[in-house]
Amino acid sequence: MLDTNTLLNFFRYTSGTRDEFLSVLESVQDSLWIPHQVGLEFHRRRLDVISSTTEAFAKVKESLASAKNGVVKTLNEYKHHPSLNRAEMATELDELFDAFSEKLDNRQQTHEEWILGAGDPQQTFVRISDLFSGRIGASFTGEELSEICEDGAKRYEQKIPPGYKDANKSNDNKFGDLIIWKEVLKLGEAQKKPVIFVTDDAKEDWWRIERGKTQGPRVELIDEYWAASEQRIHFYEPLQFLKFAKERTHIHVSEDSLDEVEEVSSASGRAQRVLRERRDHLQAQHAQYLRSIERRSRESLNSDQLQALSDELETLKSQEQKMALHGKVRRLEADALLKHLSAIGDEERNEEEFEQNIARLHAFSENHERLEKIAQRRKSLESQLKKSVRENDQISKMWDERLRRVDEELHEVKLALDELES
Repeated sequence: MLDTNTLLNFFRYTSGTRDEFLSVLESVQDSLWIPHQVGLEFHRRRLDVISSTTEAFAKVKESLASAKNGVVKTLNEYKHHPSLNRAEMATELDELFDAFSEKLDNRQQTHEEWILGAGDPQQTFVRISDLFSGRIGASFTGEELSEICEDGAKRYEQKIPPGYKDANKSNDNKFGDLIIWKEVLKLGEAQKKPVIFVTDDAKEDWWRIERGKTQGPRVELIDEYWAASEQRIHFYEPLQFLKFAKERTHIHVSEDSLDEVEEVSSASGRAQRVLRERRDHLQAQHAQYLRSIERRSRESLNSDQLQALSDELETLKSQEQKMALHGKVRRLEADALLKHLSAIGDEERNEEEFEQNIARLHAFSENHERLEKIAQRRKSLESQLKKSVRENDQISKMWDERLRRVDEELHEVKLALDELES
């Protein structure tokens, strides 16, 4: 039995490696079988895998442009070098990179025609289809799939393999591995035969991984298959399987092909590790941003506090307006009173009336000071409210933008990881 990624890798191999690997499989064709879910996923994803091979050209072009710019920049640092003719070398550089770029464009055009035409991808598809013709399991019914998904939710909570590492997948295939496994168990129960399961999935819900090294398949899977069939199940990575099959079938498999099979599997594993690390980092960053927003929310003025300040401001404005009107009248009275007091001689002054007039002047002064304090408080409130609203708005926009960028990248990383791990 082969899993989905093992089949899809045939579109990633060079033609020589593909032919040798398929020849080995063709020699043991009578023993081959794949779950219906594997065939379904293979058909769903094969065109995407084939199309993704064109991405290499865009990446090489980016590297080419970066390399050229780096050389030009370095040359420009030696404007007065006695042995470096910048103009001459720049011309040669343009010719060199233009020739390479033209060759790359030609290769890309040939590759695209190869994809669209009846080239290797189509031949590969036909050979794989012929290889497993009549050797595909029957699909589960809708009711059976619902039961598997319900059972899967419980298994994933208890970290029962396989598939629990897919519990957080953003696509609709998080139970894909479990469905494949249930088909394997169903076949084992019916035929009571030992099985070799070839998988390019390196996750810990298939393999026992200790201190970063794979020690073998999960014991739970071996036990579960034995309980269903009373037979052994053996798990091989593609390279292991090809090495053993080469010895058993005596089909020629070159060392270059073995190296390429290992390289393709390793590249997929490395990409998955990088994406998982990036996903974990982004998830931690997302949680950190949420904590920062919550802390900032606690530290900043809430709606009730802002409303209280706004109410106080309106009250002060009303008081200030009334006191300003009264102040104008009292100022006129105070001016008249001062003139009156200055016109009265000491011999004509009535002490009691004089003290009353002085008290009236003090009252006016106190009223004026109170008016100034109200004005200062009003200006302070206006500034505080304006600053708080502006800061809250700016900070909210800043954190919303940060969260948006993290969410977008996290979504892309999860999609890419789902594609590799499906």
